Amino acid sequence: MNNLSVIVSSTRPQRIGGQVADWVRQGVGAEWDTTLIDLAALDLPFLNEDLPAGSGVYTLPHTLAWKAMVDASDAIAIVNAEYNGFFTAPLKNAIDYLRAEWADKPIAIVGYGWGGAGRANTALTQLLNNLKANVVGEVGLFFNTDLTLEGDLTVTDAKADELRALSAKLAEAQTAVSEAA
Repeated sequence: MNNLSVIVSSTRPQRIGGQVADWVRQGVGAEWDTTLIDLAALDLPFLNEDLPAGSGVYTLPHTLAWKAMVDASDAIAIVNAEYNGFFTAPLKNAIDYLRAEWADKPIAIVGYGWGGAGRANTALTQLLNNLKANVVGEVGLFFNTDLTLEGDLTVTDAKADELRALSAKLAEAQTAVSEAA
């Protein structure tokens, strides 16, 4: 069984990222053993390692714990909340803590917002591509179409099919990484 970590990027007290993450965990299929990583619970301080992430030298317990979570993930699905057209600051901070751990990591993005998180997903994809991650695709959920502001999901079968197709791309990319190792 392959391990898919589903990261909730929003850390606001009143947020719906958990409901979207539950939808992702239920919809990706039985080939994945899913683990939830909630950035609010992880509570990383603003980047405070002495050396840059590119050095690969991590000394702080919170960084080592975060590194272990990413290393244990065969693939990652990021539940990407769109704030003002971009991904969240806590997500950027969490990504910046690490460097080599992102290389070749299969990543899917499930964004949500008024515009289906299109701009936020594009910006996040660019960041992850800079780190040599393997972003396999995205799904965008729209407020008032796919979910309510309270977090009730009204996702269509077509959108669920998009998630299943994204899951298949993740599995394909993960298999390629495993075979190359």
